Order: sequence, then structure tokens, then C-alpha cells
Amino acid sequence: MRKIATGAAALLLACSAGVNAQSQGTAYWGATAGLMDIDFRNADSPINVGLRGGYTLPSGWGLEAEYTNSLISGEADVFQNDVDVDVQTLAGYGTYRSYGDIYFKGRFGLLYEDVSVGSASSDDTGISLGGGIGFDMSPNTNVELEYTMIEEDIGFWSGTMTLTF
Repeated sequence: MRKIATGAAALLLACSAGVNAQSQGTAYWGATAGLMDIDFRNADSPINVGLRGGYTLPSGWGLEAEYTNSLISGEADVFQNDVDVDVQTLAGYGTYRSYGDIYFKGRFGLLYEDVSVGSASSDDTGISLGGGIGFDMSPNTNVELEYTMIEEDIGFWSGTMTLTF
């Protein structure tokens, strides 16, 4: 529960920072969902959902915070027993978005992850990077399809809907 509270606080901080600087760029927040593609033997990947918030400057450069947690656990075969696999992430990124109604996005940042396999859990902090394509759906709604490298053996295929303000 403490990790969830920390993730929510970081996301709210990112959003409130964007609101204070709104006159110079665009602040946004939204929801993300996707498959945490785990490259482990005998393991099915969990489905994660999360929150994302950030701020984009007129130049296309920006900052973004994201928190995700497993909504549907994956499964792993450990010594012929099926156990749940869950991944929780909290990250801060520098981003770049190109211009247009269809745009490209890249992000690079620092990520904290907690991977649980059954009763065993391991956490780590490291570099994360990702990229994707975005669609400007209306004056204040964007949809982004992305791949983010969480760590060497985990990638996040996600779809995100954000609202700008």
C-alpha cells in the first residue's frame, strides 16, 4: 500500500507542476494499460494498468511521470507449481513529441520496479527508454501506443489515453 501511495503522490506532483506552468506549454494526465512482456521461461505476462501525467513544452520536449501495477497477474511454473507474477513500476521520464495530428514520441528516464513471483519479490532501479506513435484525437485528447523497455527481460506494450489542460 505504501508503494501505491508513493506512486500516486509522484503523479499528483507532476500534474500540479504542469498546471502551474500551463501558460508556457501543455500539461496532461491519463490512464495507461498494456502487457508487461516478461521474457522468463514458463511465465505468462501480467496485464498492467496505471496513471500517467506530465508537461510538454512548445518545443516538443517535456517531463512525464508514470505509475503502473498488475491488474491481472501473469503465471509462472515454479517447481511444477503455478504462482502469480506481478510487476509494479514508478518512473520519471524526459520526453520528446514531434508535431502533427499523428506524431512520434520518445522517452528516457529513471524507473523503479518491483517484480513478484509467488511469495518472492525483487526490486530494482534503473534506466528505462521507450518510443511510440500518438494520435491527436481532439483539442484535448490524445491516444498513444508505445513500447517501453522496463529492464533487460521486461518490456511494456501499452496504450494510453491522455487529457490535456
